[in-house]
Amino acid sequence: MNFNPLLFILLSFFLLSCQNVEKTAEPDSLIPEDKMVEVLVDLAKVDAAISLSFKEYEKRGGDARKLILEKHQIDSLQLVESNAYYADNFKINERIYGKVEAILKKENDSLSALNEKPKKEDEEKEEKSE
Repeated sequence: MNFNPLLFILLSFFLLSCQNVEKTAEPDSLIPEDKMVEVLVDLAKVDAAISLSFKEYEKRGGDARKLILEKHQIDSLQLVESNAYYADNFKINERIYGKVEAILKKENDSLSALNEKPKKEDEEKEEKSE
């Protein structure tokens, strides 16, 4: 009888991959979906600002993430537990992050439109002066 190492590896992988994965229980202090969206939007903005100018962020000496938690009247444990719960519930998590993405895109589009307006006005002034 021939020993096939590939068959052994595949069989071992199949047997070891069969496990009972328990979902995270809903925490007592679960952040509601809508509030979680607001928190994640604010955290994404802070992370973006930090990535643009980390030195400026350090210079100001504040902890913006802490301020966001205070703004939404939640604590870090509540955020971590809620995030873990939603991460285990794919459809809810997908819905939350879909809303976050939509809000950030809408705000980005609004800011882009505001940025374009002065450029057009400047171009029109240059054309009139020529």
